[in-house]
Amino acid sequence: MKPADPRFRVLYAVWAFLEIIGYGGLIYGWGSLVYVLKDEGLYMELCPAKDFDNMTVHVGNSTVVRNITDQANSSGVYIASSSPPATGKNEKNEDTCDARDARLNLVFTIGSAMFCIGCFIMGQVNYKYGTRITRIIAAIVFIIGALLIAFTSKGVPWLIFPGLSLIGGAGITFLMTNMQISLLFPKLGSVVVGIFCGAFDASTGTQLLVKLGYEGGVSRQTSYLILAVFHLLTLISTFFFLPKDFIKKSFIHNPSAVEDEKDGEVAVKMTSNGKNQEPDPEEEEVNPSLMSQMFSLTYILHVYWLSVLQLRFYFLLGSLNKMLENLLDSKDEVSRYTNETTYILICGLFTSPLAGAFYALQNRFFVNSLSPLRRNLMPTVLPLALTTILGILMSAIILIEEATIIYAVFVCLLFFRSFLYTMGAGLLSAIYPSEYFGIMYGIMFIVSGIVSMFQYGLFAWAEAAGFFQVNVFLLVLMFTTFCHPLYQWWASRKAERALSF
Repeated sequence: MKPADPRFRVLYAVWAFLEIIGYGGLIYGWGSLVYVLKDEGLYMELCPAKDFDNMTVHVGNSTVVRNITDQANSSGVYIASSSPPATGKNEKNEDTCDARDARLNLVFTIGSAMFCIGCFIMGQVNYKYGTRITRIIAAIVFIIGALLIAFTSKGVPWLIFPGLSLIGGAGITFLMTNMQISLLFPKLGSVVVGIFCGAFDASTGTQLLVKLGYEGGVSRQTSYLILAVFHLLTLISTFFFLPKDFIKKSFIHNPSAVEDEKDGEVAVKMTSNGKNQEPDPEEEEVNPSLMSQMFSLTYILHVYWLSVLQLRFYFLLGSLNKMLENLLDSKDEVSRYTNETTYILICGLFTSPLAGAFYALQNRFFVNSLSPLRRNLMPTVLPLALTTILGILMSAIILIEEATIIYAVFVCLLFFRSFLYTMGAGLLSAIYPSEYFGIMYGIMFIVSGIVSMFQYGLFAWAEAAGFFQVNVFLLVLMFTTFCHPLYQWWASRKAERALSF
C-alpha cells in the first residue's frame, strides 16, 4: 500500500473516525456514567445517616417518613418513625446528598485534568518515539482504565478515579495521532480535522450505550469489559495503516518568503520503514525550532483561549447532573434529559465538519494576500471569534434558571464544543509543522488541564452560593478570550501593510 494513494487515504480516514468515535472522548460522557454510578449507590456512605436512613414515602395526599433503621415488627413491616424528613432532600427530586455529589465532582475534575496531562505526556512520547510506540502505550493505558472502571464498586469506589483518568488520557491520544491523516487531504484537511473532532464529540455516545445497557439489564462491568476487548482493534491501524513515525508536510517558515503552494496544497510524505514519498529535497525547507514556535504570541494566546473556554465547557459538563436535578421534577426526567444531552452532543458528527468547512472557507478569502503571515492567520480570526461568541451566548442563556431553556443551552453547547476543539486542533495543524503537533497540542492541554482544576473550586462556590453567581463570573471571564482573534487580526494587518509599501 502507498499511504498517499487516494484509494487508501479514505480507508485510513474512515478507520480513524471509528477509533475516535469509539474511544476518543469517553470522559465527555460523564453525565451518563455518573447517572449509573449514582443509581448503583456509589459513595452513598458519605451521606449523613439521616440522609439515607430516612425514606420519604408518598401515600395518597399525605407523606409518611419511614426510618429503615427502626426495628421491624413480627410481620417484617417497619414501624413508621416520627423523625422529620431527611435533610439534603431536593424538593423537586429524589433524595440528594451534597457530600456524594462533591466526591463525584472531584472524580470528574481530576479525570478531566488528567485527560489534559495525559495528552501532554503522550505528546512528548509521540514527539520522541513516533506514532506506533505512542499508540501501543495508549492502548495499554486505555484497557487498564476500562478494567478499573469495570471493577469499581461500593466496596472499592476509589477505582473510578484512576479509571476515568486513564481512559481520558489514552482516548485523546487516538485523536492526536490520527489528526495527521488530514495531511493526506490537501484541499480538505480542515474538513477532515472537523470530522475527527466531531467523532470525538460523538464518542459521548459510547457512555450513553453503557447507560442504556444498564437500564436494559447489562451491568456496567460487562459493558466496560466488552469495551476493553474491542479496544484491541486499534492495533490494526497502529501496525498496518499509520506510519511508524509521522506523516509529514513541507513547512514554509520564513514570513517574508513567497509560498509556492496552490489552493492550500501541501507536500505529504510517509516516514515508515524508510520509504518516503516526498518532494524534491531541494524544495523542502527546514522547520523552525520547536521553542520558537512554543514561545510565539500566537501559540500563547491560543493556549489561553482554549484554557478559559474549556473551563467553561468542563464546568457545565461536570455540573450538568446537579443542574438537571435542581431544575426538573423527577429522576425519570433527569434520566431523559441526560440521554437527550448526549444525543445532541452526538450531533457534533455534523457540526464539527461544518466548523472545519467554515475554517476552510476562510482560507479562500485570503489566498491572494501578499503576506504569508496573513494567509495563515487571517482565516482563523472569524472562527476563533465565533467560538467565543457561542460560549458567551451559552453562558448568558444558562443564567435563566428555567427548565424550558435547557434545550437552548444544549444547542449552544453543541456548536460551541464543535468550534472549540476543531479550532483548537485546526489552528495548530494548519500553522505548525506536523512533527510538532503532538507536543504543542499536549502542552496546550496540560495548561488547560491545570486551569480546568479550578472547576472544583467553582463547584464548591456553586454549592455555597448557587450556580447563578458562578455562571456570571464565567460569563465575564469569557469576554477576555477575544484577545486571541483580535491579536491575529492585528498581526495579519500589520504584516500585510509592511509588504504593501
